[in-house]
Amino acid sequence: MRIFTFFLIFLPALLWSEGTIILHEQMIGQPIWQNSLILEDKTKSFASEDIRSGKLDDQFQKIQSPNLGFSSSQFWILFSVINPSDQEINWYIEYNFPLIDEVEIFGSNLPKTLLTRLGDKFPYEDRNEDYRNIIFPLIEKPRSISKYYMRISSESTIPLVLDVWTEKELIQKMNKEQIVFGLFYGIMFVMALYNFSIYVFTREKSYLSYVFFITSITFFHLVNNGFAFQYFWPNWVWWGNYCLPFFICLSCVTGVIFANYFLSIKKLSEKVFFSIFVWAGFVSTLSIITFSLPYRVAMVSSIGIAFLSAFVMISCGLYAFKSQVRASRYYLISWSFFLLGVLLYSLKSLGFLPDNHVTRWTIQIGTAVEVILLSLGLADRINFLSKSLRDNLRELSFAKSKIEESEKRFREIFQGSDEVILLLNESFEVLNANRALSKHLGFKLKDILGKKITEFLYKGKGQKSDFNALFVNDKLTDLKMTGSLISFMSEFSQKYIQEPKEMLCRLQYIDFGESREVVATLSPQIEDTMIQLIESEKIELSMNNYLRNAELVSQKITSQLAKYLSSIEQTEVRSCIREIIINAVEHGNLNISFEEKTNALVDGNYLDFLQKRQEDPRYSQKRVKIEYSFNSEFVAYRVTDEGKGFDHKKYMEKSIDQMNENHEEHGRGILMTKSIFDRIEYNDKGNQVSLIKYLNRY
Repeated sequence: MRIFTFFLIFLPALLWSEGTIILHEQMIGQPIWQNSLILEDKTKSFASEDIRSGKLDDQFQKIQSPNLGFSSSQFWILFSVINPSDQEINWYIEYNFPLIDEVEIFGSNLPKTLLTRLGDKFPYEDRNEDYRNIIFPLIEKPRSISKYYMRISSESTIPLVLDVWTEKELIQKMNKEQIVFGLFYGIMFVMALYNFSIYVFTREKSYLSYVFFITSITFFHLVNNGFAFQYFWPNWVWWGNYCLPFFICLSCVTGVIFANYFLSIKKLSEKVFFSIFVWAGFVSTLSIITFSLPYRVAMVSSIGIAFLSAFVMISCGLYAFKSQVRASRYYLISWSFFLLGVLLYSLKSLGFLPDNHVTRWTIQIGTAVEVILLSLGLADRINFLSKSLRDNLRELSFAKSKIEESEKRFREIFQGSDEVILLLNESFEVLNANRALSKHLGFKLKDILGKKITEFLYKGKGQKSDFNALFVNDKLTDLKMTGSLISFMSEFSQKYIQEPKEMLCRLQYIDFGESREVVATLSPQIEDTMIQLIESEKIELSMNNYLRNAELVSQKITSQLAKYLSSIEQTEVRSCIREIIINAVEHGNLNISFEEKTNALVDGNYLDFLQKRQEDPRYSQKRVKIEYSFNSEFVAYRVTDEGKGFDHKKYMEKSIDQMNENHEEHGRGILMTKSIFDRIEYNDKGNQVSLIKYLNRY
């Protein structure tokens, strides 16, 4: 009789088994979506009375997937519950997704004290249980069957994660959650506090950015797990709904900034470093804009930004790994664990993986492993930097000893040199000098410190002294324009002997990055014994249009004059020949007028102007011919160029005073040559000049 009664009572439910759930005295989170039917209300026009009356039961269909995605529709769920036992069963329906907006339950056997309409669009205190998820506590009488309807709507994604529990098992589940979540958030808090304390002592920006990253991603988890709504803002409904997109964007911002500092991207590429901060600025702006967008749009946008930011961060890791950055290994491995956790949780949510203790906590596990590995990476980075610092200190100590040894050797060489060595600034003022200065010229460092090198040239009487100063200033100008080594002979004053001392002077720049100094070496003239053996000499030379050759040629064809002329007279002859050759190159072969040279010198581009003329095919093949004849009675020179010539009479008739009054910069070489040589003659064309100076006239 009991068997007959049982089948009689439960026959309708057994015939409609697709929407039936059989209760047991012990149920451990049994999912009911496969035993439920669903009806989508796209217009939200179905009345609850029509649903509860059963008029639309034939329109309910079997659920194909527990994930309904983002939808503006309203969903109705239908399921029946059978209690085949002889005892009353207290059971619970848990909606295991804290972010659902609204869930409402309908049924004929609901407890009178039950709050039937719950969700995060209502204050947290309006719940049946003090728990992060929505719970409906229900009672099923012995040997009974009940039909239930649930209405679900949300602007976020809608997963049908409806689980059935009995009281004891639900309490055990809550206790286990407390342990797992306590461990997870404890790890996050400890990691944040630990890295912040390291930042306080080291002031390393990567640690501070990591603290911000941990904090932002921790708040993301607190919101996603429902704890933020439960503990931090239980009555801030609007903020509780809209803060999730904000914390997603904030986690992306702090994540990319942390990647920038952790991987030392700035050292690898300034452009990549700047681009990442531009992206962080864009995401920061979007995080504020999300509050003005519809929630669904804000969520979709923030999720899209999260995917792009993850791509940026992984790309940074790969770029750093390719560049052999040590920290990139920890970075890539830690992100692999996090992304694996996200992937497994997504597959579980979509129904491809079973819901168990592993898949349920994959995001938390992946995040915790990521945070721990990144902290280890930061620690490894500090250890590596400390080791590098110790190695660098040892190298610096060794280098310091080498530098001290080098400085000692330099001082010995500098002070022990027989040549006078002067250190000058860019204005040619003396900064330092060695002991040879006193040996050769009688001066001490304090006598010439801060003075220009031209101030201790020999100052005799008459035109020769002026010529010497003019000649040296010309050489200093050459050094400024060319920057290359300059070598010349000149006469210097002696402190205690009122006679000039001719010395070979060599000048060159030493570059110290932002500044330059000039090294000047003064060597006493060494007499060439071959000069004393030469009675006569005749040479014919042909040179190209490079001005540096004028110096070499003039030295060559005046070196024998030391036998008959004083050093000053020899220098005067050499300088005049040099000027005549330069005039032949510039104004003869290269056809540079006095006006063109003046304008180029004023504009500061004379060397570029000269180089273009030298490379011009109209002039590049022209040559200057120098004929030189020397014997005991006279020395004669003839300089011929291939130019058009010039009006030499115009310059031969002028005086130095007239040129000074007219502020003329050119033509002084000709007048100086007139004062040095006994005869000077030009051909009619003006492209050839003959010079004669008599020797032994007394």
